[in-house]
Amino acid sequence: MSKSIPTSIIIFGASGDLTRRKLIPSLFNLYLKERLPKKFRVFGYSGTSYSDQEFRSRLQSGVDEFATYEFDKSDWDSFAQQLTYQSGNIQDLGCYKSMESHLSSWEDGPANRLFYMATPPVLFPKIIKLLGQTNQVIEDEGWRRVVIEKPFGTDLASAQALNEQIHNVLHEDQVYRIDHYLGKETVQNLLMFRFANTIFEPLWNRNFIDHVQITVSEKVDVDHRAGYYDGVGVLRDMFQNHLLQLLTLVAMEPPYSFNATALRNEKVKVLRSVNPITPNEIADE
Repeated sequence: MSKSIPTSIIIFGASGDLTRRKLIPSLFNLYLKERLPKKFRVFGYSGTSYSDQEFRSRLQSGVDEFATYEFDKSDWDSFAQQLTYQSGNIQDLGCYKSMESHLSSWEDGPANRLFYMATPPVLFPKIIKLLGQTNQVIEDEGWRRVVIEKPFGTDLASAQALNEQIHNVLHEDQVYRIDHYLGKETVQNLLMFRFANTIFEPLWNRNFIDHVQITVSEKVDVDHRAGYYDGVGVLRDMFQNHLLQLLTLVAMEPPYSFNATALRNEKVKVLRSVNPITPNEIADE
């Protein structure tokens, strides 16, 4: 399939904090580096009522506040023309029929589609089911990918159930389960710091390191995410994903390759080696 065909980026929950704080600043950065397809458009879907211009203004304020790179207003104006928004109930089949019509009208032929779920986890199965019912993940005229944000389930049983629901609609290579913490520069630098540094790599073991403390110091409080935190909690939001990812990067053995599968395998070895924490080992303060 030609790389020149259009690419639609669909964000469910586009009116939320994640889109404004993380997703759009990152996509805009890729745009400035000319790493996005030649023809692309970002389609936002959520329940909040916005016009395209209101949506763009909200996202511009997020870029102004959170982007760590410099850009010209003309660059943003050009990028913003590719941002569009539709309000609707993303749990309703009619929303997806309208979406299919909207996307097809813009794409006007074969196209790639990336679906990003920036929604509460409880909506993941419903969204995937409705995408399947409207035949939007069939790869006969371009690839289809679905990005699922953490947390992935609430426990082992719910994670396994979610996997089963996903595989009823999608092939495994269509699914990206991501932890956006891995995109942080400091986190990415851990791999280079450990394995590409001839000074530290031979010393990074229990013979020379007494212990490691991993601390996450947040600058942002719960803010308007209280509804999310009330259902998810700080343990699922931070510990079982972000902090465990940092633990695996710090403690893993050197992988045979830096491809995704090799890195994952070494991370899994670390997690399997961790002894479960018992209640009497936790300080009661």
